Amino acid sequence: MDVVKALRAHGGVARTAALLAAGCTSRQVAIRVRAGEVHRLRRGIFALAGADPTLVRAIDLGGVVTCASALAHHGVALLSRPDQPHVAVEQGFTSAARNIAGVRLHYVRPGSLTGAEQWHDVVTGLDEAGRCLTQRAHLVAIDHALHNGLVRPDQIAAFTRSPMARRDWLLAHADARAESPPESLMRLALMDAGLAVHPQRFISGVGRVDFVVEDSLVIEVDGQQHHDDPRAFQRDRSRDRQLVREGYAVLRFTYADICGRDSTALGAEVRAAIAAVRSSRSARA
Repeated sequence: MDVVKALRAHGGVARTAALLAAGCTSRQVAIRVRAGEVHRLRRGIFALAGADPTLVRAIDLGGVVTCASALAHHGVALLSRPDQPHVAVEQGFTSAARNIAGVRLHYVRPGSLTGAEQWHDVVTGLDEAGRCLTQRAHLVAIDHALHNGLVRPDQIAAFTRSPMARRDWLLAHADARAESPPESLMRLALMDAGLAVHPQRFISGVGRVDFVVEDSLVIEVDGQQHHDDPRAFQRDRSRDRQLVREGYAVLRFTYADICGRDSTALGAEVRAAIAAVRSSRSARA
C-alpha cells in the first residue's frame, strides 16, 4: 500500500510496524519523508501534515486516545470539548524522557493495549469518562450514545473503570429518548427537583413535546439554531397556542437557558411556574 494512504487509514499518524503491516516498505517510507510528504516525528513514528494532535500525542506515548478525547472523535455529544488529550497507557508506564505536559493519563492494566488500536471505542471511552467528567457531563454523553445506539444499558452495567456509584447513578438516570444535551440536563433538573416528568410525550392535536411535567406544564427545549428558521418559529407558536387550548401551560427554554445554569436553579424555576399555574387555576375555580 502507498505510505500516504496507509497513514490516512490510521488517522494520519502511525508507527513503523503499522505501516509495514499495511504493506509499505521501509524504502517507501524513506522516499516519502525525503519528499516532505511524510514527517518523522521521532524514531519509529510517522505522520502526515495536519494529523490529529491528540492522536499524535497518544502514539508518541505508546498509548491510545481515550475518555472524552475518544468520545469527541466518535461524534458523541459532550458539554464541552476536552481541553487536553486523554491518553490511556499501561500501568508501569514511565514518563522518563517523554513529554507528558498537558496530557491526562489514564492507567490501564498491563497487556490491555494491543498496539493495533489508536482510539478507544465508544463503550470503553464512556467507561473511562467516569474518571474525569462530572455527573452531568457524563450523563449527556451516555444519553447521546444510547439515543444513537452506540451503547446499551447492559454495557453500562458492565462498566469497570467508572466508580460503582457513578455507574449505578447513570443506570438510574440515563434515558435514550433525550435528543440533545439540553434535554438531558433539563430532565435531570426536573428529577432532582422531585417533579413528575414524562419525556417525549405525545399529545393529541399537537404531536410530541419534549416534556410534560406534573401533567400540567409542557416544557419545550429550543436548539441553538432554532430561531434561524422562521417556519419552525411560527410552527412552534401555533403548537403553543394549541397546547394552551388543551389545558397546558407552556415554558420554552433555549440552549443557553439550560446549559448555562445549574440544576437547582432550573428546577426551582419550573417549580415556581407550576405553583403559579395551580394558583391561577384555583383562583378561577
